[in-house]
Amino acid sequence: MKDMPIAKPFISISPVKCDLLAPSIGYSLRPNEVIIYTIYLPDFVSLQADLAQFLNSDECNRAERFHKEIDRNRFIVRRAILKFILAAYTQMDVQNIHFDYHSNKKPYLTSHAGLHFNSSHSEDFAVIAISSDMVGIDIESISGNFDFTNLLPEIFDHSEILAIQNADNQRRLFYTFWTRKEAFVKALGKGIDDDFKTIPCLDGQHNIDSCLLQTNKNWQVYNFELAPNYLVAIAFESLSSFSKNLILYSVPNTMKELLKMTAIQHD
Repeated sequence: MKDMPIAKPFISISPVKCDLLAPSIGYSLRPNEVIIYTIYLPDFVSLQADLAQFLNSDECNRAERFHKEIDRNRFIVRRAILKFILAAYTQMDVQNIHFDYHSNKKPYLTSHAGLHFNSSHSEDFAVIAISSDMVGIDIESISGNFDFTNLLPEIFDHSEILAIQNADNQRRLFYTFWTRKEAFVKALGKGIDDDFKTIPCLDGQHNIDSCLLQTNKNWQVYNFELAPNYLVAIAFESLSSFSKNLILYSVPNTMKELLKMTAIQHD
């Protein structure tokens, strides 16, 4: 009797509407959920000094290496809020949130290996994804000045290039495809390397080499517009063919509300 062929894992890719994402009010994490926290950075300018107190010395040194004040302040806000969010889920003190790093510099919590997270930022927005499975997220601001045409053969296959060239809005589709690929490689903990071009980004279901994934699990990729000209894509492992619930949560922009996050107990 011949051995049955092993089914290849697949990746499902599709857009969703941002207004269909449900608001979250708690800090419990269920297996069928992926939580996306959104941060509008200008709303946190007045909190920069307060939030800096929650960074350790290495993080403060990293902030100081930014030449522009706006970039330094944005880093402080993003890093502090990430620590607040992780403290809420782990019931740890914010000051006790310390990151370890994989070889690709992707941060993780040694004490909570089952809590997966990833973050991204572009201009005025940052996003943080939380999941019980591997997850990656990317946000990009659509730049009207960026000439992407020469990059197409380097990062897309023939069918993807044709889709962009035939699109009514080529620039928007380029960024849609880019964020999908970027979210996926971030979930895998990979950089932009030779495999980037082989990662599918067209709508639909695609078989994908398990050697690339280093796992036999299936994956799902969704993308949406967070705000005008800001595109987000999120990629995550899926144990079944059923979609996980995406839950969108806007991070509060007062210290009182941020501190309340860490006081909420798990269900």
